[in-house]
Amino acid sequence: MFRTVLAPLAALCFLLATPPNARAASTPADTVSAFHQALSDSMARSAKLGCEGRIAKLGPAVDAAFDLPFIAERSLRRHWKTLDESQRQQFTAALRTSVVATYATEFATPGSVSFSTGNTEAQSNGDALVRASLKPKDDAAVSLDYLLKPRGERWQVVNVLADGVSDLALRASQYDGLVKKDGLPALLARLDSQTQQLLSRCK
Repeated sequence: MFRTVLAPLAALCFLLATPPNARAASTPADTVSAFHQALSDSMARSAKLGCEGRIAKLGPAVDAAFDLPFIAERSLRRHWKTLDESQRQQFTAALRTSVVATYATEFATPGSVSFSTGNTEAQSNGDALVRASLKPKDDAAVSLDYLLKPRGERWQVVNVLADGVSDLALRASQYDGLVKKDGLPALLARLDSQTQQLLSRCK
């Protein structure tokens, strides 16, 4: 289950709601650890927060950790250039809603998983790769490689590889074919349907 949500892997002024510890992240590992902590805190308080509470808590954490506008652009490949600004914002917002709903739904059981943040590897282009892992309580650990780019004084995730599988590449492959065949409205409808399915079992 957890391998399918590590995407998990938006246009946006959401950073105004970013929690102080996330805003202060000054290294790539800080960004990853802050996000892991937000997930762990959300799971620990899952029953009290409920689905809506977890969404409210994890939304700012996702905004702080992930460069969702960048991910949105790269997910649509060449189609991004054909969209006007309103369409770009609409898609980015839909992607954000889907990502937040995924984390709020799939990471809802206290003690079900634990996270660890490992070494940081500098990349030749100035990016950074943070090695991490997710350990389900009754399953083998999943390796997580977070690729981050510097954004001012902060670092933000632009891709996650779960056991070597790129979330961004999977999204791009899926979205490209759908937009090419049926256009952006079809992709937005697909994202909305997936989000509603998640929310239907988010307790």
